[in-house]
Amino acid sequence: MQLGTTGSEPGEPDDFARLRSNARAARNLTPLVAGQAVSMFGDYVAVFTLPYFVLSLTGKALDLGLTAAFETLPMLLFGFIAGVFLDRRRRLVPVLAAADLLRASIFVLLALAAIADAGTPTLVFGLAFATGSLSVVFDSGLQAAMPGLLEDHMLVDANSKLALARTTVFALGPLVAGFAISATNGFAIAFTLNAATFVVSALFLSTTRVVRHRETRRRESFLRSIAEGIRFLLADRRLRWATLGGAVTNLVFAPLEALLIFFVATEILATDVSGFALTGDGLRLGVYFSLQALIGALGVTFAPRLTKRMSLGRLYVLGLTFFGAGFFVVALWHSYWSVLFAGAGVAGITWVNVGLSTLRQRLTPPHLLGRVISASRTIAYTGLPVGAAVGGFVADRIGVVPVYVFGSAMVLVVSGVLVNTELFRADRLDD
Repeated sequence: MQLGTTGSEPGEPDDFARLRSNARAARNLTPLVAGQAVSMFGDYVAVFTLPYFVLSLTGKALDLGLTAAFETLPMLLFGFIAGVFLDRRRRLVPVLAAADLLRASIFVLLALAAIADAGTPTLVFGLAFATGSLSVVFDSGLQAAMPGLLEDHMLVDANSKLALARTTVFALGPLVAGFAISATNGFAIAFTLNAATFVVSALFLSTTRVVRHRETRRRESFLRSIAEGIRFLLADRRLRWATLGGAVTNLVFAPLEALLIFFVATEILATDVSGFALTGDGLRLGVYFSLQALIGALGVTFAPRLTKRMSLGRLYVLGLTFFGAGFFVVALWHSYWSVLFAGAGVAGITWVNVGLSTLRQRLTPPHLLGRVISASRTIAYTGLPVGAAVGGFVADRIGVVPVYVFGSAMVLVVSGVLVNTELFRADRLDD
């Protein structure tokens, strides 16, 4: 698979160019992972703070679902367009840095709204949509940029390190956010902290250097370019099944994620959300979120070892099984100790992400990478806004427990179906 030129000087010996490329790729790995670790720390401050903010405003599960729906809707509206946009950019790092800085400004606005006591659900919905739109560009762009910043053999390691960083900061983010909210009796500090992490991410990205330049090709119409990416995605059976499995899983997973803070508060901590406090409740919630992430992080450390024993497709299916089983137990066992099974579910989610991200990066030609990743993410995200909104509505009407039982059981059904597909049966990428 040709990735383009390495940027070596004319007449430079191939061996020297290869060593130079390897050294540059190795140098890129640290700022890439470190920058995203800081950024994801801010994400998980927001994952806890934003729904907690909405919960403090209205106390309604439906509003939590709508917040998640507005944040994920941009992937459906702009995902295909973002893929074409990314594939037409020779340099992706400046695009990623700009997206980071714009997201930082959004959370500054949220902090100012919290200080002025001007927060409303409508404001949150609008800013969630804005940050979701920027995340469409950043998340797909980061995956598309990685093969140009790293050597191919580094991708599993890099994706595993990113997954480990994600679960580790998931442990820290909610805990820090819960403490900040409790200590200051407000949300401004937590929102400001998230804004700062996006700035740090942009600075780290600016220190990376391209190992291979992206291929540029004659521009076609947007629709033809989009169609080319979709055709490649659907033609590969492994990518097709992984994407379709992700779409169904996200449909039933969305309410589990959107309503988690509500579920833990009402079913495990037995908190009356109509009088939700910012002090003790925030810290207890943060500790639960942090414990499940710490347990999940232990599971993520096994991802590189598992890929030596099984295919990426099997890692994906195994992750779905852990995810569904873990949260099925949580749905039925409303004890603080259920955090052990929630942690197993978090580990499963990260195995799914490592498997799918690496599959897309390895199987897709460089000139299609942005479009294929965006197409895959757009199709897989189809269920997120719908699932989040419907899940919030159902939880408001009949309770949050049935939502959790149904959602986790359906994830297990999806993993069972995928066992009988090429995604699971293929032992190698060339099968």
